[in-house]
Amino acid sequence: MVLRFVIESSKSLKEDQAEISARRLDQIAGILFVVANISNPLQPNPANSIAPITPKPFSPRPVDVCINAFWFFSLILSAAVALISMLAKEWCYRFMSGRTGDPWSQVKRRQQRWVGVEKWKMEQAIMVLPSFIHLAFLSFATGLCVYLWDLHMSVAVPATIVTLGSMLVYAASTTFPLFNYFVAVCPYSTSVSRLIKMLQGSPKNFEEHDSEEPRIAVEALSWLISTSEDPKSTDIALQAIAGAYSSDEDKKLLEKSGADKMISRCLIALNPDSNSYEQILDLCIRARSFFRPSLTEEENMKAYSNQMFQKGLGLGNQRFISRELQGKIRDLRNTINKQIIIHMTPSNLDFLPTPGNMRALNIGSTAASHCLRSLQHGIKAQTGELFDSVIRLLEGYKNGQDNLGPTEIQYLMTCTAMWLSSLLVDCHDHPAIGAHHIMQLLRIATRAEGKQQLRLGYLRLPLVVYALSRRDYPGWIRPPPLSPISRAERAIEVIAYYVSHPHELEGVSADMINLALLQLLSDSENVLHDDGIVTISETFDPMSNSGAGAHIHTLALDTSAYVASYGLEAMDKLISEHEGLLSEVHVAIACLTMLNRTITYRTNYNVPPVKIYAFVIACILSSDMAPSDPEAYAHNSALDVMHKFHGHLEADLDLAQSLGENEILAKLKQAAALGATSSDANFNVNLFAIGQACYLIGLAIESGAASHEDWKRCLMPFVQDESLWESPDTAISRLEEQRNTLAKRYRAMWNNDPICRHPYFNVLYNLLPAEIASPSPTMSRI
Repeated sequence: MVLRFVIESSKSLKEDQAEISARRLDQIAGILFVVANISNPLQPNPANSIAPITPKPFSPRPVDVCINAFWFFSLILSAAVALISMLAKEWCYRFMSGRTGDPWSQVKRRQQRWVGVEKWKMEQAIMVLPSFIHLAFLSFATGLCVYLWDLHMSVAVPATIVTLGSMLVYAASTTFPLFNYFVAVCPYSTSVSRLIKMLQGSPKNFEEHDSEEPRIAVEALSWLISTSEDPKSTDIALQAIAGAYSSDEDKKLLEKSGADKMISRCLIALNPDSNSYEQILDLCIRARSFFRPSLTEEENMKAYSNQMFQKGLGLGNQRFISRELQGKIRDLRNTINKQIIIHMTPSNLDFLPTPGNMRALNIGSTAASHCLRSLQHGIKAQTGELFDSVIRLLEGYKNGQDNLGPTEIQYLMTCTAMWLSSLLVDCHDHPAIGAHHIMQLLRIATRAEGKQQLRLGYLRLPLVVYALSRRDYPGWIRPPPLSPISRAERAIEVIAYYVSHPHELEGVSADMINLALLQLLSDSENVLHDDGIVTISETFDPMSNSGAGAHIHTLALDTSAYVASYGLEAMDKLISEHEGLLSEVHVAIACLTMLNRTITYRTNYNVPPVKIYAFVIACILSSDMAPSDPEAYAHNSALDVMHKFHGHLEADLDLAQSLGENEILAKLKQAAALGATSSDANFNVNLFAIGQACYLIGLAIESGAASHEDWKRCLMPFVQDESLWESPDTAISRLEEQRNTLAKRYRAMWNNDPICRHPYFNVLYNLLPAEIASPSPTMSRI
């Protein structure tokens, strides 16, 4: 319509050729008239009739320019709005496209796109388009009024009144909503007023980032529950709350949409005869737990006890898993999946798509999801089968049948640690099962001739998970005692931390491995056989590899010192409860190895290691471990332990009882009487027996405890005559004589020995009684 008006009005902007031709014809007619009447004197002056017409420069009228300006502006603005509208339609089509995948994926995709629409103000941009159409109408109406006023006033008045009325209504519809913005919602509005209100509302900024996904998911669920008119879609959205993250803001958002009440109604309306009844019931129960407040550790223990009671009654295996634990497992799953995708990119030349590697990555990507299901439903058999599949894959790697890269092995170990965290929840009252799983891993890491060895460091995460599942170690945010589920949550937190911070693993590897091995020794009835103890001793990491102050995540600071202290407790329990097994030479050597690698010179001895002390002395004196040369491994390990013990013992009753029960002083006296020379194989034993007996006698005398009954029985081999104790001073004098004799022999043997001996012998030398001690010419040998 505007185009027709423009076509007609544009003619007024240029010179009219028809008018020019008419004027020329009129001039020609005048000339002919003059020629025809040239002889008539009464005719006007012919010169005037034939004078040429001087053309004036053409200039359009201002009113014509104004009319065309309004109408051309209206025309081009309408065309521009049409173009932009087509683009907007394309944007909207793109927003609605790509509806593939499962419904939940579609909902999340839709929400992510909607966040982009809000961020880039697409809604505001489209909202402006009607305003341009309104402006085009105003421009056309204004030009029409001017055109009609130029023609006739009577025709222009009605058109002007309608135009002004429309402008007044439009202005009122734009301004009224703004005046009532904070009071009430005005039913009248225009696109301009809506745009202004939207800009004043300071809409929330969203970014397409992974950290926003949980919030996007909850917003999507809230939107779907609030707006969906399809009951089936609403039910699916309600069930999807079971997998949502929990926070106070999320709870308020979903409660605002009425989701908590809808879930209760869904639970009541479930049909028990439905094939999917158990699955939907599980989802609804988990969705209902979304709105529960966080439980304390005491409430967690009570919930776990109730679950075990229900399981015993055959009421099902459903467990209450805290929202925090579910969130940690899902975060761990997302982190691992991202790392695997990055690892598999074509630009990574270290990745080889072998069957073994692909199987390892597949296991690693699905382990977290299965771990969550296992924790929730207690599917122990399936988790055990998956664990066995990892063992078979690792055995294939060890035998050379499967090719696994270092990164793939690490993912296998991470998934193994996650599965162990869920398996060990069910094995809380059956530690033998967990110990069996750990021993399977340790045997794969042991050396075997002709086979590829699995580096022990790979086992650090599964091993520390086992340790955390068996004991409430200090340092976590929750105080002990912890429920099995809370221990699993702590293990998952440790796994997640080191998956995100792999560079920190090397500093705590030894602590992780040794902590688990010591825990195995504490569960000694599950591993106490020759092969088990030897395997454990071979896999102990020397504590010197861990830096001072290093600590395992969620454990107390300086884990190395704690591990050493705990190692003494474990070995003390092992020695106290299983003396018969330790009579085997190779088992005793294994125990000495573990002690030597666990104890450091800065170890804090919370419990006096008197039983271990007696055990080490007995090992040194044992004829079965007699050294064939001064470099004997067993004796050197035992002497290392004695050296580390030095200065940490007191002459208390526990020490006397332990020495007496093992007849240590009698054995020392017997070994001291050997009379070995420096070249004899048993010289170390002879020298140690003399020096150690001298030290223990002096310790009892100087502490004033020699007259106690326990020390009397212990020292009897050197007092010899029990009647001497009727006069304690006489008995102590006899002990001093024996001590001086032993000191004299020790000094003579030490000074005449040309061979450099273990540093502990120098410690014993320095402990000799002052009255017989003199400068040693061989001190420089140490």
